[in-house]
Amino acid sequence: MKKVLSFVTLITLAILPFATSAQSTMMSTSMIGVGAHGYDWLLGTWTCTNSMPSAMSPATMTSTFSRSSAGGVLLFRGTGKNVDSSGYIVYVPKTKTWMNPFVAADGSYGSESTIQTGKKAVWTGTVYASGKTTPVRDTYVALSLAKWTEVSEYQSGGTWKTAARSTCTKS
Repeated sequence: MKKVLSFVTLITLAILPFATSAQSTMMSTSMIGVGAHGYDWLLGTWTCTNSMPSAMSPATMTSTFSRSSAGGVLLFRGTGKNVDSSGYIVYVPKTKTWMNPFVAADGSYGSESTIQTGKKAVWTGTVYASGKTTPVRDTYVALSLAKWTEVSEYQSGGTWKTAARSTCTKS
């Protein structure tokens, strides 16, 4: 369960769908996730503070987003005490879906997706850790284009349990 909690934290802080880029300074929170450039404002570095830290879910984490050499794809890396993860944020135009495949240094991996746009988005998917697949979801609320909150949850015994509550600020 510790690996699942750790990985839930990694993915939640890694997919951070709320950041800014030079191009998106005129973007409003209502435009988050809209179209192929709806998450370009992720570009840059973010510091997230978790109000529910644990041995596997750090109190502070840094996430960096950059454009991959593939063009429209965003590449992320999230690091903190005892955690290191990376992945992509990719837009699928045909279904208007945002995908987030990811992997952690401990061998855990998974994927989340969303079709939601605007200041609140719920990403859902699964994590594979410790030989077990676990449903996960992350709810993000943009307070502005420079600050947002997220609640990271995993499902256990048919019940959603909170693994992390973070506030993220553009560094």
